Amino acid sequence: MVYFYQSQPEGSLRSYQVVTGKDKFENDLLIKWGYRELGYVWFHVDNYSSGHIYLKLFADEKSIADVPQEVVNDCLQLCKSESIQGNKMSHCTILCTPWHNLRKSKDFKPGEVSFKSLQRCQKLVCHGRDQKLLNRLAKTRVELFEDVEETLHRAKKTKDGDFFLNYIQVMKERLLEEEKERKRLKKLSKKREISRENIHQDV
Repeated sequence: MVYFYQSQPEGSLRSYQVVTGKDKFENDLLIKWGYRELGYVWFHVDNYSSGHIYLKLFADEKSIADVPQEVVNDCLQLCKSESIQGNKMSHCTILCTPWHNLRKSKDFKPGEVSFKSLQRCQKLVCHGRDQKLLNRLAKTRVELFEDVEETLHRAKKTKDGDFFLNYIQVMKERLLEEEKERKRLKKLSKKREISRENIHQDV
């Protein structure tokens, strides 16, 4: 599954889309089916495993130097929070590079990447953990759960840089409702399992 977040600086009319896979397999799909027109910038904790965080730039932005610092900080915090080791550290270094600078070879393990040019990589520092910030991002999260690779493939065929902006805008209510139903069923299943365990114990 793939998660979509919104990052909007206070007082700004622009809302940025931030994307990440649930695990290393979805992260691989995001690399495989990515395309230049999306304008993605990739974030990853340096020297440790972590989530792959993608920030979509606007058409008039060439790099994160053009992006409000609040948005960059959202990406850094989200990246750090999705690293087991990095999340425990008082601060950690995070690599940042355009999606098209990523290199993926067949012999790489899921989630592993290298770079076409190290000169295109930046190192940024994320300090502490801002739970208030992470809670704000969590409230904007929309989950793409079904037909993930098919949807990513369809997007790449269009070469539309705004594909996922438009897709989430149209599908948001449906995707949120589907996620709510999955959580309800999961909770119900857990209650039934506990109930069965209690019956066995009574016997």
